[in-house]
Amino acid sequence: MQAVAFFVCGMIVGAAVYSAMVLDQTSRIAAQNYEIKEQLDLTEKQLLANRQISVIRSIVIFVLPEENKPALEAVVQVELKQRLEKDLSILKGRSIYDIGSDAQLVRKLLEGKVYTDIGDKNLSVSIRTMLVADSVLQVWVEAKTALRK
Repeated sequence: MQAVAFFVCGMIVGAAVYSAMVLDQTSRIAAQNYEIKEQLDLTEKQLLANRQISVIRSIVIFVLPEENKPALEAVVQVELKQRLEKDLSILKGRSIYDIGSDAQLVRKLLEGKVYTDIGDKNLSVSIRTMLVADSVLQVWVEAKTALRK
């Protein structure tokens, strides 16, 4: 009888220990789950904030002259930059993460475009490089003198 009572007591104590271990593991998993959810919420908020910050706010244009030719006059460069900035202004406010597809489109649209009557010249432009840094789109274009029609 003592052996059976000892065995039943052992089963009860074993079940209690096992139950305590399961409860402890469950509470650890629940706490870890809450921490992970909190981290996820924080990361989503930061990502949303970064996406709002990460838009093109301004455009800076650098005009490169034709190879083996002198640089364009300052007045001509200013006028060309203004016209190019007007054409590229559609990129302002766009996400910097979409610049890859946007750059290809802009490159195709502006490749060989002729700007007329800039300092008594017609200038053909082609985009060499586009770079986004700190919400500023920097564009290097090469300007060539085009023949008048």
